[in-house]
Amino acid sequence: MNFTTKETYLLEDQKNHEKICIQKYSSYANMASDPELKSIFQQNGQKEQEHYNSLDQLLKGQMPSMSQSSSQQSGSQQSGNQQTGSQMQMKSGGQQTFQSQWGSSGSGNTDKDLCIDMLMTEKYVSGAYNTAIFEFRDPQVRNLLNHIQKEEQQHGEAIFKYMEKKGMYQMK
Repeated sequence: MNFTTKETYLLEDQKNHEKICIQKYSSYANMASDPELKSIFQQNGQKEQEHYNSLDQLLKGQMPSMSQSSSQQSGSQQSGNQQTGSQMQMKSGGQQTFQSQWGSSGSGNTDKDLCIDMLMTEKYVSGAYNTAIFEFRDPQVRNLLNHIQKEEQQHGEAIFKYMEKKGMYQMK
């Protein structure tokens, strides 16, 4: 696949966004006190890893198929998770920043705080995908990015529903 410079930059940006989401979900799953929230964060983090892998494939000139994204990415997710795990070990500064920023101050680290931050993050990432979708010439790439964006919206929806159920998000 031949991408324009702008398309390449957009893919690299989205890949970086996914990396941050993976780090946050991993860290926040460890910090959450409610097992249900831990599970939501872990599941969302696994999907973010799939997104990261798909974007990485695109940047390497390969078109991941959406039908394969569950099965193929699951296979590559195991090696991808190991790779990302090592990257997080080597580059744990970002992860430690999340923990120290929330955990040591005493004023944060509540499940609600974690949810608010992840919901805000998902809104931002979904909006960035929206912009990227309009910038790509290739309809297959636009469809893949649209598919990923819909999953980002599902992550936000899961967090919103959890917050609403727990009385953390009031709709008036």
